[in-house]
Amino acid sequence: MLRRLVCTGVLVFGYSFLAHTQSPTDGRVVKSAYENTYFHFLYSWPQFLQPYDMNSLQFAKKPESGNEFLLFSARQGDEPYGIVMVAERMNVPTQHSSGLKSSSDLMDRIARFRPEQHVVIQSRKNFTNANGFVFDELDYTEDGAPSSAIVLQIKNFLVVAKCNAKSAKDLDEMNKSVTAIRIMK
Repeated sequence: MLRRLVCTGVLVFGYSFLAHTQSPTDGRVVKSAYENTYFHFLYSWPQFLQPYDMNSLQFAKKPESGNEFLLFSARQGDEPYGIVMVAERMNVPTQHSSGLKSSSDLMDRIARFRPEQHVVIQSRKNFTNANGFVFDELDYTEDGAPSSAIVLQIKNFLVVAKCNAKSAKDLDEMNKSVTAIRIMK
C-alpha cells in the first residue's frame, strides 16, 4: 500500500513538472510588444507592422531534429512585408549539417545565396546593443526588395529575425526594432 502511494506521488510530481517545463515558444503578445519568458526578452515592433497569425504562415514541414522554433511574426497589413522571428538550437546535427556553431556560422550560411535569388549584399556588421545583446546583421536586397537577417545568441540558441520591407526606410525601422530587444524583468 505504501509503495503504491509513493509511486502515485512520484507520478503526480513528474506530470506536474512536465506541465511546467518551459519551451522556446513560450512567448506572447502584450499590447505592442512580444515577450518571451523562455529567453527573457521583450521585442517592440514598428507601428506600421501588426502581429500575424503564425498558423497561416506557409513553412516547410517541421524539422525532425526539433531544433527550430517559430517565435513571432508581424506583417505590414495584407502586404508580403514584415518580420518572422525563429529560434534555432545550436550544435544539433541535421541531415545536411553538423549543427550551427555560432551566430557568425549561421550568417556565413545565410550569405551563400543562390544566383537565381538575385541577391545583392549591402552590409554585414556585428555589434552589441545598449542591453548587452550581441547581434550579427546582414542587409541585402533580393530582387530589389530591401531585406535583412539579424541573429543573436541567447543560451544555446540563435534567435533569428528575417525582415523584408517595401522600402529601405521601413527596413531600417524593422532592423532598429529588432536590435533594440531588451531583457525582460
